[in-house]
Amino acid sequence: MAGGRCLGGARRAGAIVKAELVRELRCPACRRDGVLELHAQASDAREVREGSLRCGACGTEFGVHRGVPELLHDPPEHILAEAAGLERFAAEMRRDGWDRELVRRLPELEHGYWYVQARSMHQLLTTIPFQPGQSIVDVGSNTCWAANHFAERGLRSIALDIATVELQGLYTADYFIEDGHVFFERVLGSMDAIPLSSSSMDYVYCCQVLHHNDRDSLRRTFAEIFRVLRPGGRLLMVNETLKTLRDPHGVHDEGVREYEGYEHAHWALRYRWEATRAGLLTEIAEPHYRSFFGDAELSIAPETSRLKALAPRLGFALRSRGSARRAYLAWLNHVWGGVSMNMIATKPVRYLGARERMSAAQRLLRLAAARARLGRDRRDGRAPERAPRTPEDAAEAIGRVG
Repeated sequence: MAGGRCLGGARRAGAIVKAELVRELRCPACRRDGVLELHAQASDAREVREGSLRCGACGTEFGVHRGVPELLHDPPEHILAEAAGLERFAAEMRRDGWDRELVRRLPELEHGYWYVQARSMHQLLTTIPFQPGQSIVDVGSNTCWAANHFAERGLRSIALDIATVELQGLYTADYFIEDGHVFFERVLGSMDAIPLSSSSMDYVYCCQVLHHNDRDSLRRTFAEIFRVLRPGGRLLMVNETLKTLRDPHGVHDEGVREYEGYEHAHWALRYRWEATRAGLLTEIAEPHYRSFFGDAELSIAPETSRLKALAPRLGFALRSRGSARRAYLAWLNHVWGGVSMNMIATKPVRYLGARERMSAAQRLLRLAAARARLGRDRRDGRAPERAPRTPEDAAEAIGRVG
């Protein structure tokens, strides 16, 4: 036994690494923290590759295959259907030429979708004060490229997904970690029943994944995010699909039906309300990939008429006004569309996290009290500072740190 975790005959470094993860896991069957025991069958220099986990409380056993603890317990049919659809989509990607080297380049590809992902990741890395050794879970990690970026940054990164298939699931992580330069954990599980211990994560990263919930599971997912975050920890919600007055459906990808994607766009107010109801302090973040919110320079072609040049000139003139930025972002998020939603949600520092069983009304009252104390907590260094809003604010903050 090591730290209460059975390692069998494996005593190499890889077994120790996986044992450290086990201490942060929750049994998805009985929902108890820190009760899983690791039994290693095969390890490499990095981790246990094959084995099993057994719950010391309820006796349920779970497999560990290719380094991935399989903690997707009793999933609903729509999750199984979506995971099967991801396998079919991975086969389609192979036919389209996707391979190990292309995945390792993500998100730096010349494609509109990946430009947004790359710019959004750059925005996070320049506005969030990540510190080496902090923990982050990448929910709905898919190809695991974001979990890899966080690991390269020095964070203890965990990729969480409902699928393992290469190119669309957790086994894709081997593309990044096999050369030994970076390592991050992978866990098979659902976001509305996250198999991680309470108050164990500094950050939860959700990029274009929360809309894979209906209204009921969206509420459960935000409650789970609140639970696994440490006091002062943050949800980083990036590029989330929206309903707007102009587009009340939000989801239009024909492949969603073909590959049985369980997608439900929600209103911006719905995302924010469910986060607030769960107990999180929320703030809307700007999409820096949009030129109005980014750091692009004004460029008008010489042949452009004065009348047509008026709108971009006026827009760029208003960029320096915070009220104009907030009003325009509200217009896009609620009315016009054309952007995805970004939000930072913080767990108040005075919450214990574990053993909290209270009504929504009680939680909202405590949240109001936490917001009233937020300014003082930030001055005392107990609560994280508000993230820089603009690229210029981010550059100034980086300069102060440097």
